[in-house]
Amino acid sequence: MSEFTIVQNKEGIIDAIKSKLSEGYKESEMTVISKTKLHIEALHDSEVNLTATSGSFSDKMAKILTGEDGEEAVLAHYKLSDEEMSRYKKEILNDNYLVVATKDTTSHVEAEKANVAFETNPTKSDSHYSEETNGPKS
Repeated sequence: MSEFTIVQNKEGIIDAIKSKLSEGYKESEMTVISKTKLHIEALHDSEVNLTATSGSFSDKMAKILTGEDGEEAVLAHYKLSDEEMSRYKKEILNDNYLVVATKDTTSHVEAEKANVAFETNPTKSDSHYSEETNGPKS
């Protein structure tokens, strides 16, 4: 389940993100949705996803040809009710921002088993061959 926070200015975005971090969310579990592309220096090196509903030039052209609604296309990812979809779409169109926090409940066990970085008994010889590891072979 995603938690939506409506923010009215760019300064409030940072505060909302800090609030979600204090609640236990990771940066990679947060998305900021805006009408236009955001340029926030404080988020430049973060893992927070910045999503603009306007998209690129080619996205805008495709929307004209297909009649697709950019806000609905972005919000559809969150499986909202019609009432919530309408409310959040209206907020975006009114130049407000949405900070969305979604807990990552996926398992990363497979990556830990196959990734050599997680290996507990590394090879001790001077030479290293790919056959000696549990990771993928080329």
